Amino acid sequence: MHKETINWDDVKFFLALSRSGSARAVAEEFGMSHSTISRRIDQLEKSLGSKLFNRNVSGYQMTEDGLALSHYAKEAEEAMRGAEQVLMGKDAKLVGNLHLTTPDVIANKLLMPELARFSKEFPQINLNITVSSNRFDLSRYEADIAIRFIERGAVPPENLIGRKLSDVATCLYATPAYLAEHTLQGETITARWLGWTAEKQPDWVLKSPYPDVPCIHTFNQGLLHLEAVKAGMGMGMFPCFLADKCYELIRIPDAKPQLNYEIWLLSHPDYREVARLRRFKQFILEVFASKQSTLVNYS
Repeated sequence: MHKETINWDDVKFFLALSRSGSARAVAEEFGMSHSTISRRIDQLEKSLGSKLFNRNVSGYQMTEDGLALSHYAKEAEEAMRGAEQVLMGKDAKLVGNLHLTTPDVIANKLLMPELARFSKEFPQINLNITVSSNRFDLSRYEADIAIRFIERGAVPPENLIGRKLSDVATCLYATPAYLAEHTLQGETITARWLGWTAEKQPDWVLKSPYPDVPCIHTFNQGLLHLEAVKAGMGMGMFPCFLADKCYELIRIPDAKPQLNYEIWLLSHPDYREVARLRRFKQFILEVFASKQSTLVNYS
């Protein structure tokens, strides 16, 4: 008995739907109609003889068979992305896409003029910049290169190529008005730290001169965090090169700058032969070499 074969385009729609749960969102992503996406999923289910999704008012929920297919489909997707990047990148010409992910502080306050210079020098390299503080999984080809703040002494993932770019001086900051209005010690502490993560008392708070001050709220982007401290929501920890330039902020009493963070350049070993990535990494190394005094100076 002849069995229908899988249409791999349908698998592409399946993966998109498994991630969003909304046929309408997938339709917008691919520039197709909602009904076309639904029909392609129906066609895939028919080809496999399995029900991949339960449809309800909240969207598409994967079944056990859907979860099983998702596992294999993601592996195939990652393998194809890897093959595409490696094979296309072996061309020695400095042409093509380059996806960089880095926090907003680095992108906006350290790299933007340099990125503009790089773009002018290499106009055929198309820069795709994702501002994020999350650890993009380079092993899954979500980005070509990542520039990250990493705690001093921490080791980057073994499966990635890592290069330390610089130490970074950090200190503790608040507005003068906030410090005048709140107590940092004693029986009634009214001051508050603003958090980077959901940790109640992160390590940097415990190592500060005021470890008993509670940590509230969460800001996952550096410039957003900075604006919150400038607005008087609480106190925060920032790189000195960033906060020392803010006239609204002062260093908290008894707080001493520390070299407790580093900036690292991370990439996947599969990209060693990609000419445009090699050139960009060399460019980044040169940029940070020229910024050493700015990054570690905390006088």
